[in-house]
Amino acid sequence: MNLYDNAHELAKSLKNSDEYRLFLQAKKLVDTDEQAKKMVKDFLAKQMELEMEMMTGKGQDKAKTAELQKMYELISLNTKARDFMQAHIKFQRVMSDVYKIIGDAVAEGMDFFGKK
Repeated sequence: MNLYDNAHELAKSLKNSDEYRLFLQAKKLVDTDEQAKKMVKDFLAKQMELEMEMMTGKGQDKAKTAELQKMYELISLNTKARDFMQAHIKFQRVMSDVYKIIGDAVAEGMDFFGKK
């Protein structure tokens, strides 16, 4: 099997995983509730904004972090939004693990710029 066949097999495995199927089910449900969908979208946008700020060296903004925490508390009160976020987090964890496994496998060649 060549590299591209393996990549397609991995994609198929991810698509058929329990985590992805549960994520899609939760997405379908949250899409039926405009309030839940808005809560999730606002939360994810705010979360991404904070992550970008931290990556650019701005540091952690305690007020924005507290706001994000309050948003998550509200999400936890809405069943559809909460279930979506839980499924989203589980699938993101799987994707992160896969990225790490692949990255670790080729890490030796990727340290070119790190060597002096």
